[in-house]
Amino acid sequence: MLALAIAFGVLARRGRAMGESRLAFWAGWTAVGLVWQSLDWPIGPLAAGYLASAHAVQFLTLALAAPPLLLLAVRKPLAAAVPTAGRGHAVAMFLTQPIIAGVLFNLITITTHVPSVVDRFMPSQLGAFAIDALWFAGGLVLWWPLVVGAPQRAWFSPPVRMLYLFMATLVHTGIAMVMLISRFPMYGIYELAPPWEVWSPLEDQHLAGGVMELAGAAIIFGILTVMFFRWSGGVAGDNAPKAPPRD
Repeated sequence: MLALAIAFGVLARRGRAMGESRLAFWAGWTAVGLVWQSLDWPIGPLAAGYLASAHAVQFLTLALAAPPLLLLAVRKPLAAAVPTAGRGHAVAMFLTQPIIAGVLFNLITITTHVPSVVDRFMPSQLGAFAIDALWFAGGLVLWWPLVVGAPQRAWFSPPVRMLYLFMATLVHTGIAMVMLISRFPMYGIYELAPPWEVWSPLEDQHLAGGVMELAGAAIIFGILTVMFFRWSGGVAGDNAPKAPPRD
């Protein structure tokens, strides 16, 4: 967290010098706070080995909520740091290719929700940190083409951006559905955790699936709605009749 705060502080200072708004600046610090809260008490310890529902909240925060806010605050210095020629530019073009970004995010999402992976990694602090770090890195990769948009691609128009975000986030919806309809607990670490008097491990898993499905949909479709109205407003403005020139 200290490394993240320092890195963001340095980039945010450059962003402010390059004209980033105060709102974006505070959005970035909000993202840092969200990451901190998702890893610290109470969500962090509960997600590490007690409640699958807390683990779902942690995933949504680290992968879908914090990364776009963080990138929004420092997009100008990040875009300026992308090489414009040579091998560095070729590497940047590949890593930020929307198809590559979407595939990487989905691979991370699938792998880190496989029961055998969760049960093996989550009992240790290093393993839990690895999963959390992968979620956060995957979120940065997913949101980079939309928020930073560098290197620029002429074909990545607003309708394509909306399609990209919708398609790239379908996998976590599928995982949520599996958790919702499963008749048995999927993860041994949560099934064998100290008893939770409020609900059973299976009920907790169903709650986790509902959180991933509903809260994830609220985040994605909320952003898609904003993107759609911004695009439709721009199209309407371009097609508006022009006033005739005055003599």
